Amino acid sequence: MAERKKKTASAKPGQQERRVQEQRYAQAESACRKLVDLLEALASEGRLDASETAAQYLNSARAYYRRIRNGKVMGPADFTAAADVCASSRRALTALDPELVFAALPQPDALREALAQGERVIAEMQKIKAAGKAQ
Repeated sequence: MAERKKKTASAKPGQQERRVQEQRYAQAESACRKLVDLLEALASEGRLDASETAAQYLNSARAYYRRIRNGKVMGPADFTAAADVCASSRRALTALDPELVFAALPQPDALREALAQGERVIAEMQKIKAAGKAQ
């Protein structure tokens, strides 16, 4: 009998790009979920009542979050909405604590970590926009 040819483990064209994109989407999804959950918790505790600006930015974040299909970042439009969620959340947190220390708020470490994830999403979005303008 003739032996079958073994398939090589070479990567398919675009496979690496897809993996990077899927990882980017997963990070954006996670950042959005954490930021919105933390801001919603602060709102339910009445922590945003003193800052009308923070409450308005939370409403913006909610609106952008609803644009993401089922809370899943699955494409470029969802990623854009996720970056907008992160930006609005950052503005809301800045309105609460301009120095972004969060010492007077519950879960300061979680807020700082979620904010850092959100900033990475915003930075990725800026890279994508810059690459699009360069073409």
